[in-house]
Amino acid sequence: MLTFMEELKKMAALEAVREIKDGMIVGLGTGSTAKYAILEMGRMIREGVEIIGIATSVESERIAREAGIKIGDINDYDFIDLTIDGADEVDKNLNLIKGGGGALLREKIVANCSKKEIIVVDERKIVDKFSFPLPVEIIKFGWKRTSEKLSKLGFNVNLRHRFITDNGNYIVDCKYTSLKNLKEIEEKINNIPGVVENGLFIGLADEVIIGTSEGIKKISR
Repeated sequence: MLTFMEELKKMAALEAVREIKDGMIVGLGTGSTAKYAILEMGRMIREGVEIIGIATSVESERIAREAGIKIGDINDYDFIDLTIDGADEVDKNLNLIKGGGGALLREKIVANCSKKEIIVVDERKIVDKFSFPLPVEIIKFGWKRTSEKLSKLGFNVNLRHRFITDNGNYIVDCKYTSLKNLKEIEEKINNIPGVVENGLFIGLADEVIIGTSEGIKKISR
């Protein structure tokens, strides 16, 4: 039996999957909400729909294969038709913080290659201003020095304990008082040697589907 919030996540995910058409290349997001979308795609495949999935994590690939979804290599396709993914927070401009599950690098690569990016969330994830600690993927070599550089940008930086990304890197979670000038701060973070990518997704989401206690709500760019 799903909890109420899980029902809202599933509601949003199933609504997003309705946009999938036969023959599409589909980006498969990572996380508890995206999982519902993957499982629904598996059901569609059993009913005869053909799609190829591009997974954003080892875990999503495992779930997808078990559901019967054919997994493709992103290098073999010029673009992805549609990606369905979750988010940790979404602001009023459809900017996102992602990476709570540690898959932000592959998620951003897939999002950047997608014709359309749909984000599925429950109503708790919609915020007026960001507060979720910003995940940043960094390489292991010199990680303390990289963290110090992030601290100089005003972050309180914490290494995610006993966590290694699918790419073999660390994640540091960066707490802050407020995030302003998102594009500028994204560039400053990514310009630090040792940083691979950060969890600010700016201008990548085309549509957000929200599961609420009053039903489905959609926000489009």
